[in-house]
Amino acid sequence: MLSLERLLPSWLRVGSSRPYRSASVYMSGTAVAVAKGEQTEKGFKVDLRGDVIESLPHAREMLKLQSRDVGLKDTVCNLVLASELYSLSLIEKPPVSDEELNEAVRWRIQENVDFPVDEAAIDTFALPKSAEREQPMVFVAAMRKELLKVLLDKVYEAGIHVDSVNISELALRNIVHGLFPEPDQGVALLRLTSYGGMINISRGEELFLSRRVSGVPGDFDEELWQEYRERLLLQVQRSIDYYESAMSQPPCNGLIVATTHGWVDHVCDHLGEMLPLPVRPIKDELRALFDICLHDPDPHVIDWDDIQISQRNAMTLALPALGGLLRSIRDSNRQREAA
Repeated sequence: MLSLERLLPSWLRVGSSRPYRSASVYMSGTAVAVAKGEQTEKGFKVDLRGDVIESLPHAREMLKLQSRDVGLKDTVCNLVLASELYSLSLIEKPPVSDEELNEAVRWRIQENVDFPVDEAAIDTFALPKSAEREQPMVFVAAMRKELLKVLLDKVYEAGIHVDSVNISELALRNIVHGLFPEPDQGVALLRLTSYGGMINISRGEELFLSRRVSGVPGDFDEELWQEYRERLLLQVQRSIDYYESAMSQPPCNGLIVATTHGWVDHVCDHLGEMLPLPVRPIKDELRALFDICLHDPDPHVIDWDDIQISQRNAMTLALPALGGLLRSIRDSNRQREAA
C-alpha cells in the first residue's frame, strides 16, 4: 500500500524540522471561522471553529471567542474572504509586465464592479495555459479598499495578526490540491451553505473554473430539496461540460461535496446518479489528511466513521479557513526551503 506521504504535494510533506503552527481566518457577512494547524511527524492536527453571525459588526467579538478557544495568540494568520465580499472576473491579459498587470486590468473590469475602480484593491492570477484559446487570460479579484480595511481592523481588534489575504476560490483550490496533488486529476469541489454556493474545478495546483451556484435555499428541508435539486444538477452539469468542452480538458475525475444542514447525502446521491463521474462527500477525503478537532465551543475530535450533522455543518462553514490554513502551511514550507 502506498504511503500517503508519497502522494502529497511537496509543500504538505512533513519535514525533519521541528513541528510548527499555521493558522487562518475566514470572514463573511454571515459567518466567521478560524483554523489552526500543527504539522507533526504523524501528519496534520487541526483545530477548527466556525460560527454564524448576524452581520459584520458582530465579527470582532466572535473572532475573540474563536481565537481564545482555538489558541491563535501569537500565531500569524492568512485571511480568507467570502465570495460575496469581492468580484471575480476572467479577462484577456493585457500585454504588460507582471509588475504592471494589476494596474492595467483595473480599467478593464469597471463594468463588473458596482463601485469606482480607482477605489478597488486588485489582485490577479492566471488561467492555466492549457485552457487558453487565442489569448492569455487572467482572473481578476477586486473589492473596495475601504471594506478590506474594515475587515482587517476587525481581525486585528480581535487580537489576531494577518500576514496575507486570500479569496475563497483559491482557498478551496488548496484543499483539492492537498487531497489530489497530481496534475492528471481534474477534481470538482461543490460547497453549499444557506447563504450561497460555489463550484470549483482544478487540476494539481491550477484552478480552471470557479462559478457561483445560484438559487440556494436559505433553509434546507425535504420539500425545498425536491424543488431545487434539478436546478443544482443543471448548474453543476454545465460547469463540468464547460470545463471539458469549451476548455478542451480531459474528463473530470470526480466531484467532492460539502453542504450544511444535512443535505450532503441528498446531493451526493442525486448527483452521483445523474452525472458520469464519482461523487463523494468531503469527509471521505479529509480523513486521509487531517485529524480535526471541532470547537462548538467545547472541543470534539471528529470520528470520521460516525460524524454528526452538526459537525458536517461546521466543517462546511469553516472549509475556506481550512483551505487558508493550507496556504499558510505551503508558504511556511517554501520559506524554509529557501532559507
